[in-house]
Amino acid sequence: MSQVDPTMEFNGRHLQQCPIFSSQNLVFQHQDLGETCKSVGQIFKPHLLKIVQQQNDFHSSMHHLKAGRLSISRLEYSADVYIEPDHLEKFYLIQIPTQGYAEIEMNQQKFISYPQVGSLISPEQSLKMRWHANSPQLILKIDKDDLLQHCRQHLPDAQQHPPIFEPKLDLSTQGGAYFFQLMRTLMDALACEQHPLHHPMAFKQFESSLFNALIYGQANSLLHQIDQYREKAISPYFVKRTEAYMRENLHANLTIEQLAEQAGVSVRTLFAGFKSFLNTTPMSYLKELRFEQAHMELLQNEHVSVTDVAFKWGFSHLGRFSQEYKRRYGELPSCTRRSTLEQQDLRFKPYS
Repeated sequence: MSQVDPTMEFNGRHLQQCPIFSSQNLVFQHQDLGETCKSVGQIFKPHLLKIVQQQNDFHSSMHHLKAGRLSISRLEYSADVYIEPDHLEKFYLIQIPTQGYAEIEMNQQKFISYPQVGSLISPEQSLKMRWHANSPQLILKIDKDDLLQHCRQHLPDAQQHPPIFEPKLDLSTQGGAYFFQLMRTLMDALACEQHPLHHPMAFKQFESSLFNALIYGQANSLLHQIDQYREKAISPYFVKRTEAYMRENLHANLTIEQLAEQAGVSVRTLFAGFKSFLNTTPMSYLKELRFEQAHMELLQNEHVSVTDVAFKWGFSHLGRFSQEYKRRYGELPSCTRRSTLEQQDLRFKPYS
């Protein structure tokens, strides 16, 4: 992944005055809600569109242009609107507000999208949105089959189901900033007829970089499988067997002797295998797996306490658990817990 300048701020406001959007790719300007819904549906998919609070001067506009099999749009509504396309089915959508904000709900997860935090919607996620008035969004549409074919190049035995991404696309992270830079490059290319990306071979390579930025820079359901595939390709059988046994018995009080016995090798050989292929010791690896589970539970379960989570995953010394947790995740477990509760408290305003 290319280096990202840490002093730069990346957000949708930088694309507010983008030269690629002109009268040549303005597909509609409507004052009728029904016509707006129909026109947007023809480019994306049929959906429900409602004005949250009726007003007399509603208007909407949309620009749309293609880059290979990708497409970029700019869509804006003059009023607060409720949008429900349900499952996208055949494509991914990446939406970045250039100003204002939108409320996003996917599979019971809710968050606010604004110029620094876009949304990445996967085809198999049920989607509901509330876009606030005069909050234009840049929208990148990616064909599901194209991304899945690219994923198979990294994981030959990839399942037929496409990856499901973490929907919050934070442009302040390393991965988010790198993706945003690629978006700017794409939009600059579309604005310049002489740009090298107009050459099919150059664009194909660029598209690969764009897909890799998502696969390796944004949390998703496929990334762990890719990592596992790489480990399986290089790790000896007893390391893989030990890792599998650890994952199946994370709640148990495991000893190094038990792990060696399950692997069918001596303790010394087990240590050497983990050091050579995973650059760690078996017990340190076990601890990392348990910290991953504790972290995930604090993120996903608002009903559990930090103490219960620590004890559940074998951490009996709470002070040491908190210190090591902060070293790994940059915050205390109580902060993760508090963030989860605040996220659960986020509620959309009722629609009229």
